Amino acid sequence: MSSVLDNPVYEERPRLRHGLPPIGIWWPMLERPLQREVLENLDAPLRRSVVVRIFELCELDGEPVPRSEVRLGVNERAYIAGWMHAVDWT
Repeated sequence: MSSVLDNPVYEERPRLRHGLPPIGIWWPMLERPLQREVLENLDAPLRRSVVVRIFELCELDGEPVPRSEVRLGVNERAYIAGWMHAVDWT
């Protein structure tokens, strides 16, 4: 038995709330030099090239990249803190 939903309540791709896809998708794939750059100042706006790379990693090449500055939110900074605690960052 199967069913088809005409209007599913979810989308295939997550919605971009603060300009970035969910951090759990892109942070583990982000290249180490870019991770280091982000880690230098978690409160600073991300460089446009970093945001473009994040969109590429999440296969959102067709989506418009935010024009205004993009900063990590509280949840993203908490994710990174937990990630740094779990990973040997040396």
